[in-house]
Amino acid sequence: MSAISSISKSPGPIQTNGNQNPAKSRDKEVQSLNNQKAKLSEQIEAVNSNEKLDQKIKQERIQALRTSIQEIDAQIAQIQIEEMQEKINTSQSKPSETQKHEAATETNNTADSMNAVVKNHTTYDRLGKLVGLSKHMEGSIKLLDTEIKKEENWLSDNPHQDSGRSLMLENAEQTVLKSKREQIQDIKATVRGIDNKIDELVSDLNDNKDTSPQVKNAPASPDSEDTGVKDKSSKSKNKSDTTEVQASNVKTNSITGAGTVPPSIDVRV
Repeated sequence: MSAISSISKSPGPIQTNGNQNPAKSRDKEVQSLNNQKAKLSEQIEAVNSNEKLDQKIKQERIQALRTSIQEIDAQIAQIQIEEMQEKINTSQSKPSETQKHEAATETNNTADSMNAVVKNHTTYDRLGKLVGLSKHMEGSIKLLDTEIKKEENWLSDNPHQDSGRSLMLENAEQTVLKSKREQIQDIKATVRGIDNKIDELVSDLNDNKDTSPQVKNAPASPDSEDTGVKDKSSKSKNKSDTTEVQASNVKTNSITGAGTVPPSIDVRV
């Protein structure tokens, strides 16, 4: 866990001297943050590939690493907003009072629009990850079900009425099979929590679409190559057609590290 802590703590802004170009300084800071994200992703892969690690501990470490990646994404977005704001400020000369008022209004609208775009981008990213996580956990449920049925069938196949086989089945029902069934119930509860979070994010996207300011040349929301969110939304809460269309535009990024997902996952990603 110490390895995670050492890299998860994202440093503050990089200190620069007065002679350094601010744009270059920001570029270096963004590059440094991207390098940290890459290292965190490598750690997720390493944790997932560690077969000796307890599943619960493995998932806790992966969740901590993902949280660190999201914090870095937020820092990068803030740097980009500051850069745009600085460009807007430096491009203004000494205008008249009317021009000052118009420029101030436009600047505020642009900043509001950029904040809305960044917020939507982050929401889309979170939504895509949650959908991928939900699908992966459903796959884990199917895998556990298959393992239970396979073991039950093997122990139940007792044509010679072997008492030892019967005792093995009884013992398995009270230990291994019982544990796997409990895991399934825990994972299902987590999936329900994820589905609820997906509904909240889709609702937020619809609200942002209605309330965000319309600014010329404002960046558009990310396009989609995956319709999984629409399917997940209609399955979990029977959302309206408008919600399903909005959700279908989410770009579902593949979640790094696909191991068997245990219960007790914090869905506040």
